[in-house]
Amino acid sequence: MNGHAAHTPDRLSFRVLGPLEVDGPDGHPLDLCGGKPATVLTLLLLHRNAWVSTEQLVDAVWAGRDVPASAQNNLKTYVWQLRRSLPEERIESRPGAYRVHVLPGELDADVAAALCDEARELLSRKDAAQAVTVVQRALSLWRGVPYDGLTADATSAVDRLTELHRALREDLADAQLLLERPAEAIAVLRALTEEEPLRELAWARLMAAYRQVGRRHDALAAYQRARTALVRDLGIEPCAELTALHQQILSEESPAVLPTPVPPVSSNLPPRVRTFVGRGPELRALRGATGVVTIDGMPGIGKTAFALEVAAASGFETQQYVDLNRPMSLPSATGLLILDNVEHADQVRHLLPNDPGALVLVISRRRLSDLDRTAAMTLDVLAPDEAAKLTDLEQILSCCGGHPGAIRHLLERLRNRQPWTVARMAARLEDQRARCQALGEVLARFDAAYEALPGPVQRLYRLIGMTPRFDLRQAARLTGTSQSDAELMVDQLMDLNLVTEPAPGRFELHPLVRDHAGQLLVVAGPKAELVA
Repeated sequence: MNGHAAHTPDRLSFRVLGPLEVDGPDGHPLDLCGGKPATVLTLLLLHRNAWVSTEQLVDAVWAGRDVPASAQNNLKTYVWQLRRSLPEERIESRPGAYRVHVLPGELDADVAAALCDEARELLSRKDAAQAVTVVQRALSLWRGVPYDGLTADATSAVDRLTELHRALREDLADAQLLLERPAEAIAVLRALTEEEPLRELAWARLMAAYRQVGRRHDALAAYQRARTALVRDLGIEPCAELTALHQQILSEESPAVLPTPVPPVSSNLPPRVRTFVGRGPELRALRGATGVVTIDGMPGIGKTAFALEVAAASGFETQQYVDLNRPMSLPSATGLLILDNVEHADQVRHLLPNDPGALVLVISRRRLSDLDRTAAMTLDVLAPDEAAKLTDLEQILSCCGGHPGAIRHLLERLRNRQPWTVARMAARLEDQRARCQALGEVLARFDAAYEALPGPVQRLYRLIGMTPRFDLRQAARLTGTSQSDAELMVDQLMDLNLVTEPAPGRFELHPLVRDHAGQLLVVAGPKAELVA
């Protein structure tokens, strides 16, 4: 296509404030093929409505890797795939370049910036209640790192959008202070100053919030923390506004207002995991979030532990936990609600509060794509540096593949068996049968996911346990079916987070999943499967 279509295209929704997503005119997500085609579209959206050279696209797609001789032809294939996925002819071409046509209001990054301007206007008119609504709508657009998947190309845009996210949180605190809700403002500002200790105006807002509720000591302590960070990292004293506020608080013989006690948090949440590590980007993505957020991942990956960390940083005064596996009473108040062990969306629709300011965390091992939600998060294994914070024993780390539940389980076994040595543990982990016995409690948590599968998919699961990686051709050969039927079965395994797709058409099993499936092949599978 060379030039715009003669009519106005149907509106789409391009989301780049996290992993790339595109919704069609009907509001349903479009299949963008993932991988390299998604990287192409992400870069085009970074330079929306402007021409991007094929050389720049090639550099982004093969960033840090050897560029194949077929790169230009491959690029044409990726664009062809995107054109098939996107309605209308949104991607234009000319010799040596492509561009994507984006209408005003179709890109979430632009919507967020416009909402920030609207909130500032509302705050200037002292319309704090409406400002809170607008800011929370803007913050809900963030699902992770902006322009996820791009490297150097997106640095300035990511920095700009990260700053926009921080500014929105400061505006939210300002509006909450105007509404005389200092406890909520304090929760937002404490999180912000912990992440950005050099952000002086955030410190000033935090001091003002403490002052508003008569917490003079906390206000002065906040100033000292701010000054320490500025002198240590920048070699400068606090700015004039921060210093003046500090002097005002010091000169007050008593608080400017009578102390208003912060209401105690009403919570039935279980205890947090003492050794919780990692998940920094995911936790930041949910700071200040509202609405319904689904959290899924393989058994034992730490979904509930993660939700409890989100709750601890949320600042909601009412926090409720409901385990769908146990008899329960219905939630009675809004605030923050955690719904755990959810099998399907119908279980929880009637439990969702009719409160746009509430946050509901829905935890499931299954991807609940049919639930109306503001965000979805799939927890993966810990990165190597995060897993190393739990233990420096290489034998355990390599066996567990970053699975936090498995790491903690083996460490506890080692701790409770004093005569054991690390060498003895390592020897047991080398042998599959002994390893499965040592990890028996962890592997048992995969049983429910396996039992939820139809018989033919269970058989595929057992068979692929013999190989760490496979494609649809291999899956079809193992099951004696067509590739299209095998793909449907693999999709069911992916929905339960038993299989991942690190590259288009290439599937992979986590070491724990391989052990579980291999154990089932020996114990539960027919002898013919084992022979095959």
